[in-house]
Amino acid sequence: MEPDDFRDVMARLAASVVVISAPFGDGFRGLTATSLVSISAEPAMVLVGLERMTATRNAVIRARAFNVSVLTRSQEFIAERFAGRAPAVATAWKDVPHHLGTNGIPLIEGCAAWLECRLAQVHEAGDHDICVGEVDNAIKGAGEPLILWDRSFWTLR
Repeated sequence: MEPDDFRDVMARLAASVVVISAPFGDGFRGLTATSLVSISAEPAMVLVGLERMTATRNAVIRARAFNVSVLTRSQEFIAERFAGRAPAVATAWKDVPHHLGTNGIPLIEGCAAWLECRLAQVHEAGDHDICVGEVDNAIKGAGEPLILWDRSFWTLR
């Protein structure tokens, strides 16, 4: 099987679009992810796959914490920025509307939901690490979720 064939098939799986954030030095790092999965209700836990070579993955590992901002349809540009396909986000996050969660890590304004997590486990998986977070705080927002399907952004309606 060729890697591109696998990617083409996996692109047919609809996924929520989130930004993972973590502290980094005097600032923060963040990246767009589509691999967020709820894995336990008691205790509340999620997992996310983070490419091993990213600064955000390194920040999550060092801080042993991360936040999740579940993007809405109107936040496609934010998804593009944190995916590296639009102007880069500076570590100060000054041009990204956000507030700090109770753990001091950014939560992007106007999202469908937010999670504040402590890193509980890390598992190597190919060129990614599976980062398991124990959820300390879950906040419901508003708006239609941003969904990635077949390499394009969609919404539920």
